Amino acid sequence: MFNFSCANITTNAPLFPCRKQLIGTSQLKKIFIGIRLTCFLLSWFAAINSVFFSSSDSFIVYAGTLSFGVFLVLTVFELKFQSFFILLLLLSIATLLLPSVPTGQELLNGGEYILVFAGLIPTMALVRATAVRMDAVKHSQALLFKLPNKLALSGFQVYAHFFGSVINTGVFAMLSSAIPPSSTEQNRVHFALATLRGMVTSATWSPFFVAFVVGQVYVDSFSAWLALPLGLMISLTFMIISIFLFSKKTTLNDFGRATECLKPVLNYLVLIMILVLFCAIFFNLTALSAIITVMPILVSAYLISTKKQVKSILIDTLEHMKRSTDDVVIISAAMLVGFFVTNQPDSSLILSDLGLSKLPTWSILIFIPMVMSSLSLFGIHPVISSTVLLSVYTAEQFEINHTLIMQAHLIGWSTGTMCSIASLSVITCSNLFRTSNVKLCFGSNTAATLIFGFSGGSLLTLIHLLLY
Repeated sequence: MFNFSCANITTNAPLFPCRKQLIGTSQLKKIFIGIRLTCFLLSWFAAINSVFFSSSDSFIVYAGTLSFGVFLVLTVFELKFQSFFILLLLLSIATLLLPSVPTGQELLNGGEYILVFAGLIPTMALVRATAVRMDAVKHSQALLFKLPNKLALSGFQVYAHFFGSVINTGVFAMLSSAIPPSSTEQNRVHFALATLRGMVTSATWSPFFVAFVVGQVYVDSFSAWLALPLGLMISLTFMIISIFLFSKKTTLNDFGRATECLKPVLNYLVLIMILVLFCAIFFNLTALSAIITVMPILVSAYLISTKKQVKSILIDTLEHMKRSTDDVVIISAAMLVGFFVTNQPDSSLILSDLGLSKLPTWSILIFIPMVMSSLSLFGIHPVISSTVLLSVYTAEQFEINHTLIMQAHLIGWSTGTMCSIASLSVITCSNLFRTSNVKLCFGSNTAATLIFGFSGGSLLTLIHLLLY
């Protein structure tokens, strides 16, 4: 119970622990949750609608933007303390970088710009609720669980890397269920670290991560998509090296056996990636627009063939939407900051005063992921550092290929979310694997973070030197 003592505030506690008393009754609480959910559903519908009807004059888009704004305001009361701290940092950055307070019309334009993000969380919730019920996924899980002990860590990392590329943090729930309740703390930490390494590094090549969405604020679509094949090669190289590094008894034959658990779902994953890529290129859509268009269609096709699962999938999706708080507010705020910084010319003059533009060009591709990684170790989420760094280094004065800039950002995001106590990935992983998030951030993954950031950035620098 909150007694107005600062000693009782924890990083996992809601920011407003008195809300129950303020509301007064459980009935009002249900109304509060119902309003939030209704606004979220309206904004989801409007986000999908905005892909087909891009005109800002659309009443549905306008109503959806206002609904999403109401949802975000109401969700602030649900934020955990550490998320509210991140939000304050974002507001501080906005105050530093923006020459003036955005007008009402500018806020509305920004809201319309990020409205499409309102479609991502519900869509991914729908995908996760569907995926866990598919026979192919269950078969893949069964193969993973049957791996011998010496291959288990490798299997967890491989599975998390490829399956997490589509369902993101949803893979933590799937893999944590494979850990026996009687497992020691040390075993849970090892499995959590392997799963976390696998999932977050797929952000270098998967368009299903918010990292890709944030990068496309600053980088043109062609360059952004071109960065993904490069990221796939980099992440696969890192995954293979890290598996042999952290599982020293693993052989090449063992690694091959560990990948067999993916066979039942591999065709589905490839098909999804191809359809999203085709839709994005053919219809000239961003990754986010393509995802919120393609995935509901694929899920609908699956539901038609398995009508018995419709109710349970929809219930799970709505429950996830009710619980969606911190990640939605933080990413929306970051995208708004990016939108205003990009669209206000005077912001570039303020950014030039930070001294970031004085770095030699060849070092920038190493600097971006290393700064994002290092700041994450101190709890500063990559969404904050990337907003500033991309604003600076995508300017015309820097002759750096935007594909390489995009990939440097994605590497920095991967490493940053691997070791930040403010990362949703770390928080979710630690909760489901029942271990401390400090042990996930400050341990073997700390070395993995710095090595991946430096080596990945160095490779990009080498490519830049060869191109120019």
